[in-house]
Amino acid sequence: MKRILSALFILSLFLPGFADDKPSFPGGEKALNEYLQKNIRYPEAAKENGVEGIVAVGFIVMPDGSLQQVKVIKFIDPDLEQEAIRVVVGMPAWIPAEQDGVAVEAPAKVDIPFILE
Repeated sequence: MKRILSALFILSLFLPGFADDKPSFPGGEKALNEYLQKNIRYPEAAKENGVEGIVAVGFIVMPDGSLQQVKVIKFIDPDLEQEAIRVVVGMPAWIPAEQDGVAVEAPAKVDIPFILE
């Protein structure tokens, strides 16, 4: 059942929506990357085990910019996934998508890189 729900959520991210535009992080991609660099704390267990990769997190941006239904859609490691969820849940409100000038809920996705130095 969990896999079916995850597949449906992932599919919803790629289906054309009814919004005129997509939700966006305040300040754009550059601000999003700065936020991620500042807030990601690499889990020690993953670091010790040499685990790295990109965790994709999907969510719904509500008309007020809040994030709902935050879910991992690309799995790597439980510790990295937990950290990715923490970082996304702590994000500031997003700029919602609009339809005919009215804010609407819409899906969004963030790829969170975990790269060892």
